[in-house]
Formats: sequence, structure tokens, C-alpha cells
Amino acid sequence: MGDRAMAEIKVSEGSLYFYTHWTGSRLFNDAKAALEAATPRLGDDSYALKIAVDSLIESSGARDAETGAGLMLKPDAEDEYNNDSPSVTIDLVSGTVTTEGARHA
Repeated sequence: MGDRAMAEIKVSEGSLYFYTHWTGSRLFNDAKAALEAATPRLGDDSYALKIAVDSLIESSGARDAETGAGLMLKPDAEDEYNNDSPSVTIDLVSGTVTTEGARHA
């Protein structure tokens, strides 16, 4: 049970993956908000990435909790919207958010 999804967060040197256990159906909108929050620091990967991740963790309700969200260096979690591949991509290089999951619109 849950509402599981992943987002790939791209920077110039690679990607970090964010997993949410309970807020997958709204991950696309949360990703757009994370990009908006990080926009002032686009071009500075370490700050933009920190801001985007912080926004996603906060919106997932997992801040200061042991469970509910996670970070990984390869996509290795459940995503019920895109066959266990990341259903949302936040590209901090191009400043875009895209989706692969049918319910993320």
C-alpha cells in the first residue's frame, strides 16, 4: 500500500534520485515547485540540487522522519506510475520538468 514514485534530478555531472512512498500522485506538481524554488541557483549544481531535494522532502511530508522518502544514486525503488522507472525528471541543467507516468499531468 502507498503511493510510490521516483524523480530523477539531473545536474551537469549526473543524477540523483528521489523516492516518495506516500505522495507519488502529486510528484509532478511537487517537482515543478522544486524546480521553481531552485531556479535562482540554476547553474550552481550543488545549491540548486540541495534546494530541489529540500523542497521535495518537505512536500512529501518526510522531513525529520525515518520513512516516507529517500535518496539514491541509481533508480532502485518502486514507482507505480512508470514500471519502477522514474516517472518524473527534474533537469536542473535545462530548467525543465518532464513526466513519463500517465497519472502525472
